[in-house]
Amino acid sequence: MFTKINLEDCFSKTQKILETKKEIFPYDMLGRSLASNAFYPKDIYTLLIEGRLSNFLYSKDLNFNQANFDAVILPTSSLQNHDIQNLSLFRRYHEKPVIQFDFIFDEYQILESLVYGADAFIIFPKMLKTMQLKKLYNFAIHLGLEAIFYLENKTDLNHAILVGARIFLLEDKNLLPLIPKNKALISKNITNLHANIKEI
Repeated sequence: MFTKINLEDCFSKTQKILETKKEIFPYDMLGRSLASNAFYPKDIYTLLIEGRLSNFLYSKDLNFNQANFDAVILPTSSLQNHDIQNLSLFRRYHEKPVIQFDFIFDEYQILESLVYGADAFIIFPKMLKTMQLKKLYNFAIHLGLEAIFYLENKTDLNHAILVGARIFLLEDKNLLPLIPKNKALISKNITNLHANIKEI
């Protein structure tokens, strides 16, 4: 799902795109647009812990009408020719939770995620300092959103635990013994977790 992605390059390019976006549509205007948002985020963490979300679908577009899934992960980065509008389109026609996959490092992006109808978003601890992560995570929780922490190694895990993260996306089963029991776990290649990810 995240193979062949140069995170450093993607974050750098996304920062430039975001600066332009903020000039065109400032933060306060984005915030005011929430008034027209009829969708409140679903509690992804509780749904996972209760076993009501076991099949996540990672899809690069919206052509998955026949697929069996409980929640969908949609990429929204313009760097990869995706469109954040897909979050709104999915939300308009589906009741299932939608998770945003982008290169998130700014409160503006988190507010944008809420405006466009996401229930949660994926965040990369390796690309942010612990205090940055904590600030962004607290902001997300304040808005009713959940952040899913993508863990590649023990350092990522330590940062996520320090921040208070509740949902982990992992691919290395060697991290499992180190994870506190009250966390919700999802993966593409590790079975018997709270949820598994299928890619189409």
